[in-house]
Amino acid sequence: SDSPELAAVRADIAEEERLPDYSQVVDNDTGGHFSAPGWEKRSDRQGVSEGQLSHGGNYVVSGSGRNPASFKVRIPTSNDYTVYAWWPAFSGSSEAARFGIDTASGKQWTAVDQSTDGGIWIKLGTYAMKEGERFIQVSAGSTDTGKSVADAVAVVRGDVTMPPGDGGVMASSGDTASSGVTAFSARSVGDDPNGRDVVRKAKRYLGIGYRWGTCTRYKMSCTCETKKTYRRFGHRLSMVEIRQWRYKGSRKVSNLHLGDEVFFKEGGAGISHVAIYSGNGNVVHASSYYGKVVESKMKYLRGYFGAKRYRLH
Repeated sequence: SDSPELAAVRADIAEEERLPDYSQVVDNDTGGHFSAPGWEKRSDRQGVSEGQLSHGGNYVVSGSGRNPASFKVRIPTSNDYTVYAWWPAFSGSSEAARFGIDTASGKQWTAVDQSTDGGIWIKLGTYAMKEGERFIQVSAGSTDTGKSVADAVAVVRGDVTMPPGDGGVMASSGDTASSGVTAFSARSVGDDPNGRDVVRKAKRYLGIGYRWGTCTRYKMSCTCETKKTYRRFGHRLSMVEIRQWRYKGSRKVSNLHLGDEVFFKEGGAGISHVAIYSGNGNVVHASSYYGKVVESKMKYLRGYFGAKRYRLH
């Protein structure tokens, strides 16, 4: 039988599944929901890479002032909410930009590296939030010399969630989130697949049930989730962890990028678990603990062994 801790986790997930879907996107151009006194407004430049694209065409960077940039979001019911952020990544951006989230227990701060993982929704975390208007802030100061970026944030009810509107095509002017606030998504910049496309594909399986050694539409193991994801990009993987590690269509890497496959020796012996790196220390994986495909912090998985990067077709 399940331990009390695991039973509580699964009970929370079951409760969230009974609630209607809710998400809200707030962009720096969303009227009445964003303020950044003293910050510098910038627009996307022609010819930049997808990772350097902002969410809706504009973004702001920290200036000489100390006031934070603030996004106002509406929380319809007191519950757990997953918070995402979007930013264009540049080499001069802060590697320790601080986001502050209004939670049920007060403001919680988390640091992200904005010099990387740009051009896609990045999960900041899941937080208990109270009903009402709440704020997500970006601090003007950081622990390094880079500039902080405030572009867009999203809140989605629940902790096993898809980021909203992340399909790679600009939403039409009439599209709105369930809150009534205009929703944006990234603009398409070409047909060549990259790590962001791998992450988007992997997240399409979020919420599918876990079962060891299984690969169906309704249940999947960790190797099934990676097998199905990378098949979209021209790779035919085994259902066995060690064979995925030995696959010759990928190469070993030390610095993790979006879409890399990561491997774990949870018991200290052979490779026993695989996942896909999704930015900010997160991975998408079919989890026996949660009983589903989830996005969670990589640091809580034991026995990190290594990572491999695929040539995408």
